[in-house]
Amino acid sequence: MEVILFHSEPFQLIDEQYTFGIFLVDTDELIGIIELTEVVRGSLQSCWLGYCLDHSHNGHGYTTEAVRPVVDHAFEILKLHRIEAGVMPHNIGSIRVLEKAGFHKEGLSKKNVKINGRWEDHLHFAIVNPNDSD
Repeated sequence: MEVILFHSEPFQLIDEQYTFGIFLVDTDELIGIIELTEVVRGSLQSCWLGYCLDHSHNGHGYTTEAVRPVVDHAFEILKLHRIEAGVMPHNIGSIRVLEKAGFHKEGLSKKNVKINGRWEDHLHFAIVNPNDSD
């Protein structure tokens, strides 16, 4: 494993958000973060996944490597049923990260997120906990 994850605990106390740092193993350099946000309990048991990586480390598989254990944490430790993620249609690298982690495209959300003063479309991806029975 090229990267290690570090979990930040402040939001964990209220079970709404879980933030993980992505660090290079060799240098302990923080190169990105992954978050499980908008945790909803009750009948949904779901959250949203978001991540960002320092541009100089793009294309090395670090985000893909880091997303998998965070998804496992969400399903095995937090006992969530579903994780959702949004990605801009032109962001092929991020789409690949989600697909490699087992997410499936569910559709297109038109003008869903305001970025730099402009409403942008996002592809909607999700993964369901394979250990949950119907």
